[in-house]
Amino acid sequence: MGNISVEFSLEQLQAIVVLANNQLFRVKYIDPKMPGHVNRPEQLEIFKEAVQIVEAALNKAKGIKARSA
Repeated sequence: MGNISVEFSLEQLQAIVVLANNQLFRVKYIDPKMPGHVNRPEQLEIFKEAVQIVEAALNKAKGIKARSA
């Protein structure tokens, strides 16, 4: 898979992070309770990684330092 570059304002990027986190919550906690749901843990991990990358970029742009793990 290739990489792409796009430009967003901080406000737009913040909106995307909020929407992505809401969707991630739905996929993780609500969807498994739905009839016929197929669990895809590898897809959930890709979602989490993508959200973390975008959040890190947003925090960096805002001047927020990453937490030490």
